[in-house]
Amino acid sequence: MVEAKEAKKEAKKEAKKEIAVDAIVATTTTEQISIADAQRQYRRSPWKYVLVTLLVLLSVTVPYGVGRDFAVHRTAQTIWVLSQVQPIGWALLSWASMVVTMMALAVATIESAWRTWGVLAYVSFVVEQFLSGFALFSPSYWWGTKVIFGSSNVYANGVNAGIMCSAWALGVFVVVYTVTLLFVPKGSRLNVVTRSWAAFLTFFGIQFFALIVAMFGGLI
Repeated sequence: MVEAKEAKKEAKKEAKKEIAVDAIVATTTTEQISIADAQRQYRRSPWKYVLVTLLVLLSVTVPYGVGRDFAVHRTAQTIWVLSQVQPIGWALLSWASMVVTMMALAVATIESAWRTWGVLAYVSFVVEQFLSGFALFSPSYWWGTKVIFGSSNVYANGVNAGIMCSAWALGVFVVVYTVTLLFVPKGSRLNVVTRSWAAFLTFFGIQFFALIVAMFGGLI
């Protein structure tokens, strides 16, 4: 009887080992197939990746260049356009274009929905780049806008303040998220910040707070 029980135990152990090995083999095979499919898809349509790269490069350079050309060579018309909206309005517009770009890009990456959220991120980024060129954005933008626009630089500074405060808020969010991820225990309530929905709310909250500081803190 004892020998029979031991034989059954050994048989169960062997069966568990076989199941584990089969699971590992199946997982490895699936991963190999997915990698092979990705490589095969890239070989079939490499032009898609080339097109995406070109579109990204164009969105970085062309809108900014066009906006800057208007500001430098058609300064009077640029001042007239900028003066149609209050500086706070320009700050809201540039800030919104930055926030929409970053949030849409994050959703497109997480959900793999590039045809919808990716396009939205691309369009809003183009708008942001054009505005930054139109307002002569730079880290020390107030000097350049003063030289080109003179006393009307307050409108361009509104655009630049919106972009700058959004960039600062992004940096603060990255620090908060990284510190929480690395140093806060997973079981802690504070670790909720690393979850997708809470991360989005935290990101937007920091962005909104930065906008309020820019609007009422004398940056605009």
